Amino acid sequence: MKRAIITRTVNLLDGGCNACGIIEDENYTLKLDEETVLLEALTVNTLLTAIVLKNGYKREYQMDEIDDYTLYKKADYQITLKEEYDFLTYSNEATKIETNDQIRDEKKLAEKVNEILVTLFNLEELAFSF
Repeated sequence: MKRAIITRTVNLLDGGCNACGIIEDENYTLKLDEETVLLEALTVNTLLTAIVLKNGYKREYQMDEIDDYTLYKKADYQITLKEEYDFLTYSNEATKIETNDQIRDEKKLAEKVNEILVTLFNLEELAFSF
């Protein structure tokens, strides 16, 4: 099983004026196969996107009359992602998985990401460490 190491750094920034306080700036990085990928946040969507792009999937944004959605493609296989606020729906022709994007519990976040990786993207499960 491959390891996925997620690190978090916090920068304390001065707001710049007397009325502004100290601002916490959180940054996350994902180390996978000896490569480091910056994450804009620690969410289901950002983790999955970084992992599947690293594994050869291509991402396209699609628009139709009703919905905008993201399409992940690898050869003739594709997965659709529809986003609605904090709610995500990943699907292919046979399976659909719905989840919240923000999952605070790191163990549950890793479980959900692995479920989607294995079930929809046909990738191996990762051993996450935070």
